Amino acid sequence: MQATSFTEVVRQELSRQPLGTPEDLRAELVGLARTAGHLTLPGGGRDPELSLVTGSGAVARRAHGLLVTRYGLRPDLKVRARSGVRHAARYALVLAEAGGEVAVDLGILDREGRLRRGPTLDRVTGQATAVVRGALLGGGSVSRPGRDAHLEIGVTEPDVAAALAGLLSEIVGSPGTVSTSGRPRVVVKSGERIAALLAALGATRAYLEVEERRLRRQLRGEANRLANADRANLRRTIEASAAQVRTVEEAIERHGWEGLEEPLREVALARLANPEATLTELGSLLDPAVGKSAIHRRLARLEALARTDAPPAADA
Repeated sequence: MQATSFTEVVRQELSRQPLGTPEDLRAELVGLARTAGHLTLPGGGRDPELSLVTGSGAVARRAHGLLVTRYGLRPDLKVRARSGVRHAARYALVLAEAGGEVAVDLGILDREGRLRRGPTLDRVTGQATAVVRGALLGGGSVSRPGRDAHLEIGVTEPDVAAALAGLLSEIVGSPGTVSTSGRPRVVVKSGERIAALLAALGATRAYLEVEERRLRRQLRGEANRLANADRANLRRTIEASAAQVRTVEEAIERHGWEGLEEPLREVALARLANPEATLTELGSLLDPAVGKSAIHRRLARLEALARTDAPPAADA
């Protein structure tokens, strides 16, 4: 049994959103028409035929509800079953009658029945969310959380892609990338913006899943960074301690234990017995305990003694 794609999960959740106001209905249908719409001009005085084609049953039901509620029209439903080369059924909602009137209302045709040029999204000012919801339902795809973040919406014309990018910018503050190679489309590759867009469109569960995976990846990266920093700090501490042990051994070899003052003998013995201890820890082992700066000064004197045969200077 083939697993449901995350794109279909998003479509199903968006398809369950309330239909909204008449303006919302029209705006969402504009988005659908500019991603999944097909207009046939048969000629001979016959009305244009408008169809919305999708591979999602949820989107087909949503589009049917939008058309019935907005226009009081019941489109014909045609289903093309899956075949060897097609993994899913295709649903076509066809308006053979009044298709021209609907196309005019959606901005696909002008009042004279001619195809309108340009993005035709200029008549849905203030309805950015509804338009983008329809566009995502009709021509969108979303990568599954945990993979590289990728959302794209394929549209019918390059001008429509540019206009759709502007609507995306209204919603999430970034237009995404407009690509005109092959089918025109708008691409968003920011996991944060994809999550924000899903939330704005009403796909709350999908948003939570995307955000959870995104934050999990972010936290994992931060944990790895801190672990790497801790390992680097530990390595530096071990290397410094090893160098101090060698310094103490060289000082003892040159001057002997008797040639070292009592404070230097104490810190030398503490370092040899505790090669991995920090300077603060070494200071706490002495009696009486001394601070980190005092340990640092005594080790520096031992380092100087390791390089000279001169007798040690008095302790400061």
